[in-house]
Amino acid sequence: MPVARPATAIVAFMLGAAVGAVVLMWLAERGRPWFAIGLVVEGLLLVLAGALALARHGSGSAEPRAEHVVVGTVALAMGLRASTALRMHVPGMPTLLSQTAMAELINDVLKQPRAVLRGATGRQRLARARWTATVTGIFAGGALGTLLLVPLGTGRALLVIAAIVLLLAAVTPAVPTAEPSGRQG
Repeated sequence: MPVARPATAIVAFMLGAAVGAVVLMWLAERGRPWFAIGLVVEGLLLVLAGALALARHGSGSAEPRAEHVVVGTVALAMGLRASTALRMHVPGMPTLLSQTAMAELINDVLKQPRAVLRGATGRQRLARARWTATVTGIFAGGALGTLLLVPLGTGRALLVIAAIVLLLAAVTPAVPTAEPSGRQG
């Protein structure tokens, strides 16, 4: 069925975002390191997806439905990532939609084209830097993912990405937070 994989991805993403929002809020209310925990769970889900993809495509021994499980597991991890990113509350930085960041940047520049390089207020420069960083980060992530996927295959690429996420989770407690109120973990 041609809609099965997209439907699986959308439902799993929504489930990951919903569960992530509830669990991350619960952790934050108790003063727990919700950001690091969100990264660890995301990384573990990506490890599971990578292992399933390797079993499916590496040995061919997994059943065909395993492909839907891989898609669903990655989408679940991305839903959790979305909730984690939203919980960060970085003002003026749309972390989830590259289209929003691009549109904000373009609209701002078109409103005041002369202020692109000079004459912009500090707030405008900060907003433009955040939008530019968002678009650049999304592009770099997509390029890196593609560069990993081609030589490594889906399973190994997911395992490399999972390792990076887990490494970030490991170093997160060492990074000082800007707000002691528990919003960041």
